[in-house]
Amino acid sequence: MKGECALYKIESVLRESHIYPRFVVNHTKKTGSKFFRKVVNPNKREQDGVKLHLLSEDAEQEFSKREKWFAENIYVPYLGGKLELPYDENMYYFATSFLWRILALNFKTDPSLSNYWYYDILVEAEKEWREYLVNGTKPKTFSKTNLFFTDRVLENNTDLKGVDFYCTRVMDATVVDNEPHTCLLVYGKFNRFIFWSVLKNYGGEDLLGEVDINPNGGVFKIPQKLEYFPLISFLGNRIREVNSFPLPNKEQQDKIEKEIMRNPEEFWNSDVGKSLYNDKFNLEQ
Repeated sequence: MKGECALYKIESVLRESHIYPRFVVNHTKKTGSKFFRKVVNPNKREQDGVKLHLLSEDAEQEFSKREKWFAENIYVPYLGGKLELPYDENMYYFATSFLWRILALNFKTDPSLSNYWYYDILVEAEKEWREYLVNGTKPKTFSKTNLFFTDRVLENNTDLKGVDFYCTRVMDATVVDNEPHTCLLVYGKFNRFIFWSVLKNYGGEDLLGEVDINPNGGVFKIPQKLEYFPLISFLGNRIREVNSFPLPNKEQQDKIEKEIMRNPEEFWNSDVGKSLYNDKFNLEQ
């Protein structure tokens, strides 16, 4: 279909763009079910991640260069067990492009967005990030972007269920705020990678050193220390919210069980099987 490219703001043929990189979608299917069930609509099976007509071919190609870099230099090495990961400016570009796409998704799909207290801030952040993605002008106001690497959960001393599954498997994207209007984040995660950008300082941003992405490059050393209250608080609330969504109906549960029973040993040895087992038998109080 034809329309305005959200990145370059020119009329062009729009690709059906992934919000989550294609390699993430492929890995998630390869290491678990071949189908996705969204937590908000668990009875609908989908074979792909979130997509919408958003970008021109040129914009897709520009983003795919950094996706390839991230996959080869961060994603595959970390999932393969590497715990010290050097990176260059491609890391900051990739993270910004991912979070920018989350903003673009919100602008395109949420008609009530303009009613929220933070709407004008999102508009300014989108402009600043787009200027960077197109022209290389580094953000000045909305420059704080972070990445936290998760892993299999070894201990759960909370009342939360499904912690391992959320931390290692779920794809999630949203805008995070609070009632006093003192905090605003853009948040996105897939597999064992949690990204966010601080759009309004809550306090404690000086504690983000180990998860901060330096625009000029650096080294991630894992495990990282994370003591940033807004994100920690959000994660607990988000996991609880995900667990509150309804399960698939009986028909869909039967289909899931049938899919598993085709090769139960393969399922329980897969990443998704190990995650579910860990949550149910090791971590559940």
